[in-house]
Amino acid sequence: MAGDVLAFMDAMGIRRATLVGHSMGSFVAQQAAVAAPERVVGVVLIGSGSTVRNEVTLELQQAMASLPDTVPADVVREFQVSTVHQPVPEEFMDRVVAESRKPPARVWRAALAGLLETERFTGLGEHRVPALLLWGDRDGMFPRSEQEVLVAALPVASLKVYRETGHAPHWERPKEVIRDLESFLRTTPP
Repeated sequence: MAGDVLAFMDAMGIRRATLVGHSMGSFVAQQAAVAAPERVVGVVLIGSGSTVRNEVTLELQQAMASLPDTVPADVVREFQVSTVHQPVPEEFMDRVVAESRKPPARVWRAALAGLLETERFTGLGEHRVPALLLWGDRDGMFPRSEQEVLVAALPVASLKVYRETGHAPHWERPKEVIRDLESFLRTTPP
């Protein structure tokens, strides 16, 4: 997927960019920045960690093993709702569920298996890519300790913690996330 990000940048004529990723997308952003640090101005990692391998994701992998290829709406809704602490509008969650059901279960399984192949995501700190970590203190997927590991591994990183917020701060606190994202973009080179 990191190669796809770089290929998209090529196709769009984007020489350098700040990459923003949430959860799985944050690991993709990390890998793209490691693969082509000269193309990445900075990274914003939302609900991320230094590893995907934890009790929650391994349980998710087990649960996905028995899913039919068309993922049932109630299974998707249960998963998506479990990622938020603050309620989001019902019509928004309905769209999230509908979009999440589009890929068949085999795609979900393959994507997670690919992420789980990497024990620890490393190398980003060696390139001194500026990083902003956005994390909700009620994130049930990646704990505070993972945020500390990332901050320690990245020499140019800051952590913004959103109180009473789950795994998806950009859903639960969009105005605050936009404000923090804009502030970060103003501090990174064009």
